[in-house]
Amino acid sequence: MTRRLLHACASTIVLGICANALAAGKVRAQEAPTEIGTAIVVKREVVATLGNDKRDLAEGGRVHHLELLETGADSEAELRLDDQTKLALGPNAGMRLDEFVIGKSDGVTTISMNFLKGTFRFITGAQKKEAYRLETPSATIGVRGTVFDVYVDGSGDTLVLLHEGEVNICNRKTSCRRHRSVGRVVHASVAGVISAPMRFSEKLIPGLTGVGAAFPFVGKKLTVDPLKRVIKARPITKVGRAAAGGVQRVGRGLRRALPF
Repeated sequence: MTRRLLHACASTIVLGICANALAAGKVRAQEAPTEIGTAIVVKREVVATLGNDKRDLAEGGRVHHLELLETGADSEAELRLDDQTKLALGPNAGMRLDEFVIGKSDGVTTISMNFLKGTFRFITGAQKKEAYRLETPSATIGVRGTVFDVYVDGSGDTLVLLHEGEVNICNRKTSCRRHRSVGRVVHASVAGVISAPMRFSEKLIPGLTGVGAAFPFVGKKLTVDPLKRVIKARPITKVGRAAAGGVQRVGRGLRRALPF
C-alpha cells in the first residue's frame, strides 16, 4: 500500500513538473515573438502594437510577425525586412505584418501585409513574385519585381501609383487589372470598381488636398530607396519639336522630370 502511494505521489509530482514546464514554455513563446525586420528610419512618433503590448518603435528596433505599426500625423518610418523587402510608411499610416514565412524545408514562402490606412512605398525583396500578398480594405495587390506607392483613405478606397515593374490589382470578387503604366494611378474602390491606369487627380477620392497628401514620397530620396522617384515625360522627338514651333533643340533621348 505504501509503495502504491509513493508511486502515485511521484507520478503526480512528475505531471506537475511537466505542466509547469509547458506553461513556462508557452510564456517564453509569448514573450519572444518572431522577428522579421528592422526599423531603418523612424521620424517622430511610430507605435508598434503586438497583442496587449505597445511600444514606441526606435531606429534599429526589430519588428515582428503580426505586429501593427502606426505613424503619427507628422511621422514616417522606413523598414527593411529580413528578405530585403523594403517599406516606407508616411504620416497617419497603419499597417499589420500579417505573414512572414521564408526558407522552409517544404519550399513554402509567404510574405503578407495589410495596409489599413495612409500612404506607403513598397519595394520587392528577394522572394519570387508569388510570395507577396498585399491587402487593403478594397484590394489585393500582387507584385512582380516592383516599386510602387499605395494610398488608403479613411473609407478604404485605394490608389496604387506604379514606379517600376508591374502589379496585379484585384477587388474582393477577384476581378483583377494588370497595372504596367509607370507614373499612372489605379483606383480600387470599396464598391469593387478598379479603374484603368490614369493621371493623378484630387477628384479621384473626395477630400484629397493634393498629390503630396496621397504620395508624400514622390520626388524624395529615402534611405531604403535612394533613387528619387519622379514622373517622366516621353522622349522629345524631332516631330514633337517641330510641332512645338521653335522649341530649343535637345537630344532625342532627353526626358523632363515632371510633377503629376
